[in-house]
Amino acid sequence: MTPVISALLLIVSIISLESCDLFENGQKPKTELEKLPPATQEGKNTFGCLVDGKAWVIKTSIDAQAFYQEGVLSIVASVNTNNTDQIIAIGLYELNLSVNEYLLTDYPNNFGRLRDLIDNCEFVTSSSNVGKLKINHLDKTNFIISGTFEFEAYSSVCDKIVKITHGRFDLNYAP
Repeated sequence: MTPVISALLLIVSIISLESCDLFENGQKPKTELEKLPPATQEGKNTFGCLVDGKAWVIKTSIDAQAFYQEGVLSIVASVNTNNTDQIIAIGLYELNLSVNEYLLTDYPNNFGRLRDLIDNCEFVTSSSNVGKLKINHLDKTNFIISGTFEFEAYSSVCDKIVKITHGRFDLNYAP
């Protein structure tokens, strides 16, 4: 065997071995964004976002609830794993809720909030740390609300800002 053929076989072998490490069961590992649920509008009871770049996704449909009563929209979701115990809440005061984009600013009116139960930190939007909630689908007959959200929130206790991005939800809501 010539040295050129030996070198080519060695290179091919190395590339094959490296690809085995990168692909588990023949599939490329998902990015954090790919771990989020799809953006649907069918009342599939899904909720997910990136928290400081890491996927944050509910495990079951009972881990997220939405209510729209007397002009108050409340969306609450929780994730509880061995290293994460957090709650994300979005509140909006809007008498005529519609497909629209809303600012999330000051608690308790229109706000975004992340509560970290492990670190005892509560991150809340404010006039300095704002966000937005976009309702893409609102079915007031079948009680389905779907949309996207993102916000920055600050914790005075932990003196830290958290960034919530690429948020999406598709929930049945209680009227």
